[in-house]
Amino acid sequence: RAMVDSVRSQSFTDWELCLVDDCSPSERPRQVLAEYAQQDPRIRVTRRQENGGIVAASNDALAMATGEFVSFLDHDDELYAGALERTVEALRSAPDVDYVYTDEDKLDEDGNRASPFLKPDWSPERFRYQMYSCHFATMRRSLVEEVGGFRPDFEGSQDFDLVFRVTERARRVVHVPEVLYGWRIIAGSAAGDVNAKP
Repeated sequence: RAMVDSVRSQSFTDWELCLVDDCSPSERPRQVLAEYAQQDPRIRVTRRQENGGIVAASNDALAMATGEFVSFLDHDDELYAGALERTVEALRSAPDVDYVYTDEDKLDEDGNRASPFLKPDWSPERFRYQMYSCHFATMRRSLVEEVGGFRPDFEGSQDFDLVFRVTERARRVVHVPEVLYGWRIIAGSAAGDVNAKP
């Protein structure tokens, strides 16, 4: 709910939120997603018939998207006020912007903010060694489709793989130097344990 509410509360309102239930065994996610879809026509929901993992669910969401640009959110993370507005400003700064990323911080299970990550501007050399653009990133949808979306062989590091391929072809990459995304620290998340995804 916190993730969806963080999108719905954005000052920029021309968005669609494509949500994929990855065949959850619990009825609760289906109820919550259906509730939001009824409340807001910008929220689109689909349910997978079998659990496919992050890559399959992300590709399903990508297939649902109709916008010129796409951003990916984890189900338990949050956008901060102005995140979409500042991203759109960056996209409009030049006609050849294909990829935008922002700074981020961490949210503990009580919603307290900590550990801001103030990222450097774009450096392909540094990116080869560190997936530092991480969250919150927005990319041109046609470019994501051109490079084949998320690849199953990279489950667990699917973001790094996709951004690597997108930025190799991106005409311009823009860094918005503001903390606009909260990455939640939970058990099993790389946000709280760097060894969670070997």
